[in-house]
Amino acid sequence: MNDSAVPAQAPDRRPVDAVVVGAGPRGVSVLERLVARAVPGDRPLRAVLVDPYPPGAGRVWRRDQPPQLLMNTMVADNTVFPDGSVRLDAPVDTGPTFSEWLRAIAGKGHPDSTAAEFAARAHDRDYAPRRVYGAYLSDALERIRAAAGDRIRIAVRTAAVVRVTPLATPGDVSAAPGDVSAAPGDVSAAPGGAFAAPGGASGAPAGYQVVLDDGDRLAARAVVLATGHLDAPAAPPRREPLHLPGGHPTDYALDTIAPGARVLLRGGGLNAFDVLALLTLGRGGRFGEHGYTPSGREPRIWITSRRGVPFHARVDAPGVTAPVAFLTPERVAALAARDRLDFRADVLPWLLADLELAWYDRVLELHPGHLPDPGALRRALAEPPGPDREAALRTAAPAALRLDLDAVAEPLRGRSFARPAELDAWWARHLDADVAAATDPRVPPPAALAVAIRQARPALRRLITAGNLSGASYRRDVLGWFNGFANFVSGGPPALRVRQLRALLDAGVVRLLGPARPGTLGESAVVAGLSVRPDAVIDAWLPGTDVTTDGPGVVRRLLADGVARPHRLPPAGPDAEPLPTGALDVRPADGRVRRPDGTAHRALFAVGVPLEGVRWTTAIGARPGTNADFFHETDRVAAELLRAVAPPQGGHTAAPVPRRPLTEERQQ
Repeated sequence: MNDSAVPAQAPDRRPVDAVVVGAGPRGVSVLERLVARAVPGDRPLRAVLVDPYPPGAGRVWRRDQPPQLLMNTMVADNTVFPDGSVRLDAPVDTGPTFSEWLRAIAGKGHPDSTAAEFAARAHDRDYAPRRVYGAYLSDALERIRAAAGDRIRIAVRTAAVVRVTPLATPGDVSAAPGDVSAAPGDVSAAPGGAFAAPGGASGAPAGYQVVLDDGDRLAARAVVLATGHLDAPAAPPRREPLHLPGGHPTDYALDTIAPGARVLLRGGGLNAFDVLALLTLGRGGRFGEHGYTPSGREPRIWITSRRGVPFHARVDAPGVTAPVAFLTPERVAALAARDRLDFRADVLPWLLADLELAWYDRVLELHPGHLPDPGALRRALAEPPGPDREAALRTAAPAALRLDLDAVAEPLRGRSFARPAELDAWWARHLDADVAAATDPRVPPPAALAVAIRQARPALRRLITAGNLSGASYRRDVLGWFNGFANFVSGGPPALRVRQLRALLDAGVVRLLGPARPGTLGESAVVAGLSVRPDAVIDAWLPGTDVTTDGPGVVRRLLADGVARPHRLPPAGPDAEPLPTGALDVRPADGRVRRPDGTAHRALFAVGVPLEGVRWTTAIGARPGTNADFFHETDRVAAELLRAVAPPQGGHTAAPVPRRPLTEERQQ
């Protein structure tokens, strides 16, 4: 429900118990966990959800975006409600998965026509328009508000939070009652209202002042930051050539690009595929049985990226797992317990051994007749990481079936082409092979490699976030290599998008530049003499997570105000400096934001993307049936928030929470 739909009445100026900043999936989940954990008390808790975009859907899933923008995970792999697999000491099974919701509205209809039309034909392995998932999230929020009953009264404000500052004493709140407001007309009067300083005589802050961009201010006992991706600094597009910097796909000023203009699309990830969809399907083009039919309004698009080619098609093989023999739970626990950890030296050998096992397991299954001695390959795979294993694998596997991770990571490595047409022909074969591998039910070796990388994610998350990885190793090995490699191989778009890219190549709408020659904008490094003078350059990526950079947003303002600090990893040696990861620093066990002196706020929390570095792969949502870490994070914050705002005696309480580390997700 939007506040604009509520009849105007005198605003309620009393402090609220909690402000949740951000109405996307994690903000909704925090509210769901608050409702699940809260028990009836002397007075209902009062919470306000604040976001400049429509509540529930937030920015990424908002319902006014073009239907050409699809989710990158299948219908069956999404939920905002925890199920029975999620091992929490609080209620679960509080709402439907995305798939269950679609089946329900297929039978009874839905006010959102796009959602209703998709639900009528949807299958679990389909990829929904993002706006349909936004409708699911909006309905989920309404379900949560209804379930809150007399325990929590949830208001919604459509505004941006620009600042959060501590209130030193209870008197700070009452001194300026006209400055404090809950959502007008959306929070009923509640008995009580004493704003006791949570820290009592210790001098801890009495709460927080939350400043909105519409000039209003909220006073809250607790605040949860669920803000999602950081915004880049606001800047108008540059001209000569037109330059559209990285951002959310719907934020690009694509209408400024004229039909037939030469466009240099920089980047090969999910944003690049979204931009391609908007510049083709979004301009009236059509994909059909015989390829792509242009509308005539498309630009001419050249693609370049560091690797030279876009991400691989996503491998969706429900129920398929890869064998694990080296990065086992026991070895992960031992590595996580070390005082210092180097990813390249201590983790990577075991991970690579499991990736080799996944690859060659499928070679043995699908191509035994091409092996000189299958038994020799099995014996080589049983060897521990080291030179002997490498030599044995080279001997046992012929070159055509051998795993070459460098070639996987850099498909154009060592290649050159005399003419652009030769590069296009190579790329067509590459795209065909990629789609074939991603969709083959036999799971060929390249698909098994992608499955193994995704399957290793929980183990790697534990090691990367254990707190003992040196800053130098994190920067060099995780940020500098593994994140990009893993995303390229296993985190790409649906195979449908790669098929469409192949059709765009045939139609002449898209061409491949390959990697650009160093120091140039549009000069190919793999085709001599191939150079593009673009009319427009699009940086097809989201800005990286770095709270220390200049730019807008409440998270960066916390640092400027001295309320929070950036996260740093320990140095590799006594003479090295700690490495800022770009994340907001929080206490990992409960998400409490740390002050510049390292102490933690009692009732200021953060979840999700701004914590990348403290945690890992924070942009990943929740998958049903996997005990998703997503819910452990939001549940812990909800439990600690209720504990922080509970009255000293009696009144509103929360279910007891034993101290324990966050449970790792099994697979996402």
